[in-house]
Amino acid sequence: MIKPIYIHGSGSVSIQPTFETGYRFDTLTAYAQNPVPALDPDYKTAIPALQLRRMNKSMRMAIFAAKTALQEAGKDTVDAVIAGTGLGCLRDSERFVETFLADEAGALNPTPFIQSTHNMAAAAIALALKCNGYNMTYVNNANSFESAVLDTMIYLAEHPAQTVLLGGVDELGERTTRFWDLAGYLKQDTPAIPAPLAAAATAGEIAAEGAGFFVTSNASDQAIGQLTAVETCYETSDATAFISRFLQRHGLDVSAIDAVMLGYNGDARYDAVYETVGSTLFRELPHIGFKHVFGEYDTVVAAALHLALNLFRWQHVPPSLLLNTVQPRSLQRILIYTQRRGKNHGLILVER
Repeated sequence: MIKPIYIHGSGSVSIQPTFETGYRFDTLTAYAQNPVPALDPDYKTAIPALQLRRMNKSMRMAIFAAKTALQEAGKDTVDAVIAGTGLGCLRDSERFVETFLADEAGALNPTPFIQSTHNMAAAAIALALKCNGYNMTYVNNANSFESAVLDTMIYLAEHPAQTVLLGGVDELGERTTRFWDLAGYLKQDTPAIPAPLAAAATAGEIAAEGAGFFVTSNASDQAIGQLTAVETCYETSDATAFISRFLQRHGLDVSAIDAVMLGYNGDARYDAVYETVGSTLFRELPHIGFKHVFGEYDTVVAAALHLALNLFRWQHVPPSLLLNTVQPRSLQRILIYTQRRGKNHGLILVER
């Protein structure tokens, strides 16, 4: 069994002002649109202006979140960078294809092509931090961040004295979201954030974007939390059994969990998965939501992890995030469960 790893700093950019010091979800930024772009922090505080002009949004979000995490951890650099992304630098990918078609493969500007690769955000972070060590990006749909977590745990088991920057980032594209709309993925009937749940839910998801990064190591000193276990499953006919087996493998029962974070996103076609798990396995636990305020994207679970770490600090669940009436007595161990469109099930166990 892989040992737990410790988190010393975290940073997040999302459609809520999670980058603001002291933000506690007491008030939410509301939207009536789909898709929803992330709020822009003052990037100039973390990125030189000359470099900033050349960066796409995913790189900006990733570097800002990474430097926020480093600042909290009291570090200037790390030994390795491991990231997850579902669609990478999507806007530059679209821009390159559009130019390719418009110019009929003539003289093309290479910059959008260079910056369209999925590993560009992690590479940009490594360059900014002058980190010449291990650099890896995982592209595994809605399990991309979980894959990065697993690699981080394995890497630190093999390099116990090192520090790893772990993260997830995804950005919106203009044409890709149009394709999602045509495919029936997006909510067309009065889209809104916070997304209506339960009886008010309708078909479709609210597409969004964001980045979450964490400084991790094997040292428990000054840790703000620890990642205990992670597991993924592409498809399952019984999510309750999948979660139960996960808990058993780690010597836990439901009573050892203080709260469960469930990825309700207001899509009536798939939220029933969470309803079944919540009403059976976790019926006596507090249910905490995150996608109804962060929107849906492949690595949104990184935002959920950032939120979980803050919940440990606050020892309180804001009413805007509590999905049932069960109040937590103490928050020491939280289980995060997510899936997207009925597939890519993921579990992350995080402890204080």
